[in-house]
Amino acid sequence: MGWKGKRVVVTGATRGVGYHTTLRFLAAGACVVGTGKDGQRLKAVEAEFQKKGDFVGVKTDWEDRAAPKTLFDAVAKRWDSVDVLCNNAAVQTWKKDWYDEGLDLLEQHFRINVLAPHELIYRFVPLLEKGQEPRIINVGSGAGNFQSLSTQADMPTYRLTKYTLGGVTLLWAAQLKGKIAVNLLDPGWLKTDLGGPNAPGEPEDGGQRIWEACELPWEQTGKFWYGNQEIPF
Repeated sequence: MGWKGKRVVVTGATRGVGYHTTLRFLAAGACVVGTGKDGQRLKAVEAEFQKKGDFVGVKTDWEDRAAPKTLFDAVAKRWDSVDVLCNNAAVQTWKKDWYDEGLDLLEQHFRINVLAPHELIYRFVPLLEKGQEPRIINVGSGAGNFQSLSTQADMPTYRLTKYTLGGVTLLWAAQLKGKIAVNLLDPGWLKTDLGGPNAPGEPEDGGQRIWEACELPWEQTGKFWYGNQEIPF
């Protein structure tokens, strides 16, 4: 599949998996709109990326209910179609159990990890339908599969939000089948701000796995992937 000139949206593009995903697409000749929460960091990364290809940054804070529309409006003003929407941005807070988390964390992180990706899909579908073999990649986690929820009680909000993102993926995949491929991806446990310094993998490994998932046959939809290997929800 050729990526030259393809239009790609990556949330959380300024660091970790999103940063390396953006590098891969730019190297392949794709045009990328990427988001970041930290304005200074976004400006620095934008300058770096623009030396490598066609990149535009959009400042977004996914705790803000208006953020999905802000991103959509910025992209729609620039492009009349989109080929890939990569819902990568997320938050994780490690706590040992529900009582350690308290009652506020679930609502806060649900907005960032579930509601924002859902709204982005909702808004971007009209642009994606005009794309070439359009696809949506929702970045999930092996920590949020059914087996993990059944056997481990730590960081419950993160696990539940990623498990719920899997359900969002399945439902959108069913609705958009034959029009837009919608898949969930586990990037692996990586040394990112989210994964921490003790993770076995590197951030670029996650970028590679997103790239592999985007290279899958377009007909593959409604599945959970670790790169190009299918895994259980």
